[in-house]
Amino acid sequence: MRIDLPDYHIHTTLCNHASGTMEEYVEQALRLGLEEIGFSDHMPVMPEPHLCMSYGDLPRYIDRVHELQDRYSGRITIRLGCEMDIVESRTDEIEEIIRTSGFDYVIGSIHYLEGWPFDQEKYKNVFEEKDMKYIYDLFFETVIRAARSGLYDITGHVDNIKRMGYRPDGDMTPYYERTAAVLGELGLAFELNTGGYDAAAEEAYPSLEFLRILRRHEIPVTVGSDAHLPEQVGRHFTQAGEILREAGYTETAYFQERKRIMKPLSPDLR
Repeated sequence: MRIDLPDYHIHTTLCNHASGTMEEYVEQALRLGLEEIGFSDHMPVMPEPHLCMSYGDLPRYIDRVHELQDRYSGRITIRLGCEMDIVESRTDEIEEIIRTSGFDYVIGSIHYLEGWPFDQEKYKNVFEEKDMKYIYDLFFETVIRAARSGLYDITGHVDNIKRMGYRPDGDMTPYYERTAAVLGELGLAFELNTGGYDAAAEEAYPSLEFLRILRRHEIPVTVGSDAHLPEQVGRHFTQAGEILREAGYTETAYFQERKRIMKPLSPDLR
């Protein structure tokens, strides 16, 4: 079997909330027939330092990815990526990490709103305590500000505010249109993150409706499983291919040394 989608969102135990060796993630990708993957673990700028690697672990992370690239050369392509929380007060740190690390791509993500970790189960009660429109307004404004930072290549799980299953009443189109317009203006890609299928959201990030709008704005797409366990690598990728084609996508974005490379999406995943 061959799956012609890259899995660019794979974590490691260095983030302190994933399990399994890096080799196990690579071996799972090989079993699935993936031709390219990328490790993209949490960088040491998250507001909760126990959920990301330390500065001391960053060189170890880079060395381990390079080691695996050499070990698996000829069998699978492995990229060095990262998932970077775009924290406005820590821009200098973020820029320094990116400048010195030699990443193939940087995923820019939002996990906190005004210090609230909205995608963590133990804090979901806040959705019941705040106005839903206010939450969604704040989230998409934060996504747009992060995009305008110019710090990253790929917008991570662009509507993960829905992770706990909470959504406002009414039409979501204005959020989607504005976000897509900004990503297009800035020349950014986004990821189709399949982790949402296993959350209360019960759909990918972004939704098919949002995906269609992103396609209309000609925003390049890549794919990630958000794997925190080896068995999650490539999860729901057949479904991902189906909704990409349904939304009108014919190409997928790959990255090397922060340069985007577009490759055809086959009519069928096989």
